[in-house]
Amino acid sequence: MSRIKGAERYTPYIKYINIVIFFCFAVWLTPHNLPLSGEERALIGEQYHPFSKFFGVMAAKNAVVNLLILSTFFSFLLYRRANKGETKPFSSHGSAARITLIITVGLTVMYLAWYALGLRGIDLDENIKQYVSPLITCLVLQIIAIVISLLLTFANKGKFAQIFLFVVTAVMAVIYFWYYGFVVMEKANLVLRYLSVTQVSIVISCLIVNTVIDVFLFKDAREVGGIQWGKIPHRSQYALLLLCVAIVTLMGLMGFIRSGLRMNWHIYGYMQDTSAGAFTPSIAYMGWTVSLIVILFLALVAFVFWLAGLADKKKKHA
Repeated sequence: MSRIKGAERYTPYIKYINIVIFFCFAVWLTPHNLPLSGEERALIGEQYHPFSKFFGVMAAKNAVVNLLILSTFFSFLLYRRANKGETKPFSSHGSAARITLIITVGLTVMYLAWYALGLRGIDLDENIKQYVSPLITCLVLQIIAIVISLLLTFANKGKFAQIFLFVVTAVMAVIYFWYYGFVVMEKANLVLRYLSVTQVSIVISCLIVNTVIDVFLFKDAREVGGIQWGKIPHRSQYALLLLCVAIVTLMGLMGFIRSGLRMNWHIYGYMQDTSAGAFTPSIAYMGWTVSLIVILFLALVAFVFWLAGLADKKKKHA
């Protein structure tokens, strides 16, 4: 956003978004079971670490992942409106904008209602089914929030409608479901899968409706300044290269870990590799192997770019 004139208005929000992203990543990375020795476990006094038992379970991880999605989407909205100034009233965009928003809201509400009805018809024991009711209630509340956002947008209060829908979604999908996830895990673990889908459905409905509102909200808005293309700090280019290395390395290692779980089985539990040379490499060994593959891969990519550069030079001289 530093290359967009007018984006400095939203710069203070960036540090808060980064804090939220760091917190979400930390919770997502927190393990549930720590590799503790008997002495360490006796020192703690329980099976799980007092910190990881709250942040290392799926209820917490689902909540922060959805918060991460909302935070990333919020940064996307800031980027879209970085060089936009005063907006035009929603009513000035004509009937096409109204029809588009009504169709979007209608389809979103239909999906949420369909899933809520599906939850009501789930065949579960009565002592477990009672824990599904709060999920249905949250879906209904989200439908109401979406309809209210639609009416607020029609009343030329689109920004307030976006904030309202964001807040309602965050309260339900992150805060409430974080708490209720622990309740479900303790008393009705089978409901956790439905809770996860409900969380995602609520968040996605917020993203879809807010995106359509934002498109028309800043349509034909006055531009504060243009985008300065070609200006990028050197550190960002190094970060992109480092990200490329990290992604390729991660893909290689995770591919091995997934395959290595089979150990010496072609098909685990059915077809075992009984050959004399059958073995599973260690993660350290594969780390060095994957690193070598990454170096060779990036070297080949650099070689291709070098060849392309030679072709450009020949064209210039010609």
